[in-house]
Amino acid sequence: MKVKVARRHQITIPENIRRKAKIGVGDTVDVSYENGNIRVEKVDEDWENVMNATHGAWRKHPQFEDMDDAVEIVNWMRGKV
Repeated sequence: MKVKVARRHQITIPENIRRKAKIGVGDTVDVSYENGNIRVEKVDEDWENVMNATHGAWRKHPQFEDMDDAVEIVNWMRGKV
């Protein structure tokens, strides 16, 4: 779905996508750029808590010891690293 970038570089997430993603006013989203694509993902408060609680948990694993967090591990598993 196409949307226009507003004067202050803002975009509006269409209502049907907001409903599907359960994004509401005040929610936090993560915006990233990778391989020519802009990605917007809802940041779930529980997800942040899990990330903080598990930070460094894989340090002793030989494959993951140099990775910073679970996101990096998942990206590696998906072949994005």
